[in-house]
Amino acid sequence: MQLTIAPNIPESETSDITISFAKLFANADFEDLREILSDDAYIVLFNRETKSGRDAVVEYFKDWQERVGDDFKCEVRWSAQYARPEIYFISEKIKQAYILGIEEDKIVRILLIPCSFSAVGFSIDETPYNIGFIEANLPKEVEALKHHAFCPMCGKASETLSWRNGVIFKQKGIDKKHGLFVNASICPNCNIVCELSTDRTTTHVLTMTREQQVKADKTMTVEERSQYVDNTLGNKKPLFRSIIQSRTNELAQFGLSFHNLLNEIVNIDSVEKILTRLDKLSFNGPMLHLHVASGNTHSVGDNSYFFIETKNGNHDRQVLKYVTTSPSVAAAWQIYLLHNASSVMPVFWHGAYLLRDYIFDEAILNDYRPLECYDMSGLSRENLLLPKIVFSSDGKTANVYCTYWNDWKGLIRECLQITFLPNGKIGLTEGESICLFEYDCGILF
Repeated sequence: MQLTIAPNIPESETSDITISFAKLFANADFEDLREILSDDAYIVLFNRETKSGRDAVVEYFKDWQERVGDDFKCEVRWSAQYARPEIYFISEKIKQAYILGIEEDKIVRILLIPCSFSAVGFSIDETPYNIGFIEANLPKEVEALKHHAFCPMCGKASETLSWRNGVIFKQKGIDKKHGLFVNASICPNCNIVCELSTDRTTTHVLTMTREQQVKADKTMTVEERSQYVDNTLGNKKPLFRSIIQSRTNELAQFGLSFHNLLNEIVNIDSVEKILTRLDKLSFNGPMLHLHVASGNTHSVGDNSYFFIETKNGNHDRQVLKYVTTSPSVAAAWQIYLLHNASSVMPVFWHGAYLLRDYIFDEAILNDYRPLECYDMSGLSRENLLLPKIVFSSDGKTANVYCTYWNDWKGLIRECLQITFLPNGKIGLTEGESICLFEYDCGILF
């Protein structure tokens, strides 16, 4: 079986065990795979049955491999629904995934689930809705479903979760919305939505053309339209918003103070305070300068940047070529902040595409309108919002992880790899970014 591991999976204990499971499964190494299962491990076959006990789980894996294993490609990639890496099995006809529940370095729960539930959405690649959105759009409480998704936090089984039923509209192309009847489960303990899947008992689909939507919108008052997402007939707004609690760390606090200082110096056109703040970096040779963006340009846009003036009068923006430093967390973070300083300083016209809002306090996500229907708590639980620095075992390389919001990309967690060279110089490599929430504001300059 061919195995592919996505390059942008964030490092974590969960990802390590998930990747180990995928490798052992793909190689049919069931003896070693058995060792990473807990004694009372069980597997839920979506909407079919549950097999309990380590031996029963391993036997199921063996039987699955013998029957269909060679027809599938195995991939480990990011699942937005669960905010963690999951294992996808894809063939010409079937797309399904293993969702793992991990506790104390052992796999205790496994869910075999379709990757997608309809042609117009509802998949494990989608960011989960928050409880307020589900309660607003799925008003009917229904009987719990067995052999469905367990709570990703506490592991509560599907038949013990709270279930609701209703209609959610999804955009189909640019001219239609399709409303599908769906079921959703909510964990009463953890206050999160655990599953959103199409109702298999009905095949009815509601279709609303743009013309019908515009006509319906005109019959409503402004106050009535304000109750709907995007102020247009379809999905109702959440009854209440998910509130992410304020959380920060030392890197984030330093980053925020650095950005505040950038806002200050662009008004006085001085870099002396910046050099004082970047106390782990030494600039050798020519003086550091700052260009502040303005409309006085012959180009289609402009952005602010630091530069070194070369002998022929040109602006060399690669200012980190002139820096020496020693390996440390503080040095790595200061390098990252200087490398990305242009993304938070003044811009003009097309330069705006570069702008970022860095997540230096998780609570800032509560202020983003595009996120008002969604639950971002999984990203917080998996520590994917605040900055983080991981050094290699030899201490010569640092991976700097930082999350930001951009109006043309959405919520992005990027990685900058910094290599500390023996002569004090540094090397930079842009790592693979991961899109935590895709968004495009639609503005074109």
